[in-house]
Amino acid sequence: MKKMDNLSREVTQETIMKLEEAIGAGNVSTSDMERLLYSHDLAPLPKEAGVAFDNIPDVIVRPKSAEDVSKIVKIAYKTGIAVTPRGASTWGLGGCTPTAAGIVVDFSSGLNEIYEIDEVNMCVKVGAGCTWKKVYDACAKKGLLVGSYPSSFPAATVGGWVSTGGIGPGGFKYGSAKDNVLNMEVVLSNGVIINTGYDIVANNMSGYNLNQLFAGAEGTLGLIATVTLRLHPMGIIKPLAYDFQNLRDMGGPIDDIVRHPSVRPLHIAWSDHKHFENQRKAGLHAPDVKNLFLVTLQGDAEFVALEEKAVDAIVEKHGGVKVSSEVAEHEWNERCYEFRARKIGVGSIPAEVVVPNRNWSEFVDECYEGFKRMKMDAGGIIGMIADRSTAMFMPYYFMDSELPTGMTGFAYNYYMGDRAMKYGGRSLGLGIFFASNLDVIRDAGSAEFMRVLKTFADPNDIINPGHLVCGKTRFGIGLSEKIMGVASTMLQLVKGLMPADAGFDGGVKRFKFDEIEEHKKETRQLKP
Repeated sequence: MKKMDNLSREVTQETIMKLEEAIGAGNVSTSDMERLLYSHDLAPLPKEAGVAFDNIPDVIVRPKSAEDVSKIVKIAYKTGIAVTPRGASTWGLGGCTPTAAGIVVDFSSGLNEIYEIDEVNMCVKVGAGCTWKKVYDACAKKGLLVGSYPSSFPAATVGGWVSTGGIGPGGFKYGSAKDNVLNMEVVLSNGVIINTGYDIVANNMSGYNLNQLFAGAEGTLGLIATVTLRLHPMGIIKPLAYDFQNLRDMGGPIDDIVRHPSVRPLHIAWSDHKHFENQRKAGLHAPDVKNLFLVTLQGDAEFVALEEKAVDAIVEKHGGVKVSSEVAEHEWNERCYEFRARKIGVGSIPAEVVVPNRNWSEFVDECYEGFKRMKMDAGGIIGMIADRSTAMFMPYYFMDSELPTGMTGFAYNYYMGDRAMKYGGRSLGLGIFFASNLDVIRDAGSAEFMRVLKTFADPNDIINPGHLVCGKTRFGIGLSEKIMGVASTMLQLVKGLMPADAGFDGGVKRFKFDEIEEHKKETRQLKP
C-alpha cells in the first residue's frame, strides 16, 4: 500500500455526513456521553492516559456487515483518521482505547450474529462482535463444542479475543484462540476485504498463514469482521476438584498430568486460599477448601472414566484430597467469574503472565513475594495451564482508582512481568498500557520486523494506532522501552515505599455486600 501525504486526520462534519451516508445515520453517533463511555475498556483509565493520548473518540459507528466496515475504513483512509476496533471491551490493557480520537468501530452492536453452524464440516461462522457464550450455547445444543474461549466468555466477543491470541478454558486440549480459527474476513487499512483462510478445510500449504498473522495482532493490521471457528464433538464434560494444604504442592500433579501419554484434560486450573477468602468477604459463596485444583475432562464417557481414575491416582500421590462433585461443578460453572469479589466496591486488576510448567511451584512463591513487596495483602492467585509446556498465572489485586495512589497498583503488573522473564516467561498482552513491552519480550529483530509489517499493512497508521508495536503520545514522544522501563522501576519503588493497601478495609469505596443489596432493595421499593 502507498502512503498518502498531507493527511488532515481530522473528523469534520463532512466526515460524519459521509459515514451516515455509507452505513445509515442511525448507526453513527457523536453523543458526548457515548464518546466518553467508549474512551476506555474494562480497566479504570489512568488520568495520565488522558494527558498522553487523545482517548475520547470523535464518532462511534456500528457496522452491520464486512461491507459496512470496508466503507468506514475507506473514508478514514483518505484523510488519515484513526480507526479503533471495539468488541465488548472486557480486556484491561487499553486494547480498544483510542489514542488519536477518530472513529471507534463498535462490532458488538451490529456484527453480533451466528451466520451458520455447519454440523457436517463441524465449523461455525459468526460476526466478530458475537459473544463467545452465544456461540458456545448454540453449538452445544447441537452436540458440538467450541474448542477454547476466554474466561470472560459471557461478555467477550469472538473478534476481540482472537485479536489478542488469547489463552482460556479448553485451550489445554484444543489450543488457544488462533488454533481454532479456520477463516476470517478482515478489512485492511485501505478498505479491501480479504479472507485469511478457508471455511471448511484447513489452511495448510496455502502460502503465509494469515489466520496466525491477524490472531494476536490486537487489531493493528486490519479489522476482523467475521470469524469461522472449528468445532469438536461434545461428549460429556466432567470437572474434578481437589483440595491442597499449600498451593505450591499442586506443582507435582501438574507436572505428572502434562507429561501423561493418555490423559488430556479440557481444562486445568487453580485458585488459592486468598481467592476464596476474598469471595467470602464479598458475601459470595465459596467452597470449604484451602487451595483448589480443578481438572475438567471431556469426551466419551468411557474414556473420561479412565482419565478420572488416572488423575485421582496422580493427585493422591502428591497429597491432594478429592472433594465433592458439587464443589467441582460449582467451580467449573464459576470459571468465568473469577473477579466477583469486586462487588464489595473495589476494582480488581490481574497481572497476566506465562511461565514454563516446570517452574510452576517456584512461581507461586514469586506471586506471594510480589504481594509482599508491593504491600498488597488482599489479592489472590488464580490461573490455568495453557498447554503441555506453559502455565498462565493471573494473580490479582484490589485497588481504588479514585484514590490518588490507586494507579500505583500497576507496579505489581510490571513486577510480575519482570519475574516471569527470569524463568523464560513473559507478560501477556500489550494494548497501549504495555506496548513498550514488545521490545522486552521479543528480540530486536522480531520487534522491528513487526513494525515493518505494521507500516507496510497500514502506511497511514490509521488502524488502532499506538497499540502493540508502540506509538507516540499526542506530544510526539515515543513510549520506548527505556522510558517505560524507568517508569516501571520508579512505580515499583514508590509502591514499595507507600503504606500497605487497605484492601477491603478502609478507603472511600468500601461497603459490605449485604449493605449494597439492602440499598438496592430500598431503592426498588421507593420507585413508583
